[in-house]
Amino acid sequence: MNDPKLNKKFAVSNGPVNRRLIAPEEMPDEQDSPVVLARIQATLARQRLGASMADRLSHARGHSPGNGGLKGLGTGDIVTAVGCAASAVGLMLGLIQGSLLIGGAGLVCLCGFGLRAVVAAKSRRVRDGAVTPQMADLIEAKDVETLDAALDRLASDAPQDLLDRLARLKELIARCVALVAGSKEAGVTGNDDSFFIRETVRRYLPDSIASYLRVPQRDRVSQVIDDDKTASDLIHAQLDMLEQQLSAREIRLTQMAGESLMRQQRFLAAKTRT
Repeated sequence: MNDPKLNKKFAVSNGPVNRRLIAPEEMPDEQDSPVVLARIQATLARQRLGASMADRLSHARGHSPGNGGLKGLGTGDIVTAVGCAASAVGLMLGLIQGSLLIGGAGLVCLCGFGLRAVVAAKSRRVRDGAVTPQMADLIEAKDVETLDAALDRLASDAPQDLLDRLARLKELIARCVALVAGSKEAGVTGNDDSFFIRETVRRYLPDSIASYLRVPQRDRVSQVIDDDKTASDLIHAQLDMLEQQLSAREIRLTQMAGESLMRQQRFLAAKTRT
């Protein structure tokens, strides 16, 4: 009586009725591919390295890439935008009504306001650039790009402790560059400090990374190169020297930055002395 084959209320099938309840067939995992794994590891390594040197220099001067355009808008920019909109409306009305006077006036005003908007946009890009003129005098953009490229190559197969050290060193360089730029704005310069910071970005750090990468990865922690030191030992020793020198210069530049405050302190003390 209850046999499904005899009862027409039941559906009988050789396979499952609802295929959504079937376990999917095993598909080859794309992440098992060596190429995919290498790309994932490289991406994770770049994340462990943190922001690029260019981004760190941008933030060192208090520039935020996400709000630079909004902060740069002023009354003139707003008037230009309204003028462009009104001129476009006038041009459209002139074309619709067939009025040469209204259309010509709208076209002339639109060209004028458009030209002003282009000039304002160019000046805003210069003002909101990642590197101030003082920073540009110290470090060239191509040197920063070269250093970032070297760090990206290293990030793909470097151990975590080395990446952490490089991330701290990049932050230290950014702070030193900002201090040098501030000292130039204040009329106080440290030529020796500026030279060392510039050459660290241009030559010292990229050359150390390039030399380290020339050693095969399998031999960097096992093969003795000089004075019982491996490639890993040597790169850490070189980073130690750079970090010590940059830290000393950061302290000196910070003291130089406080000179104007100390002069103001002495001035006020003299004026308020009874």
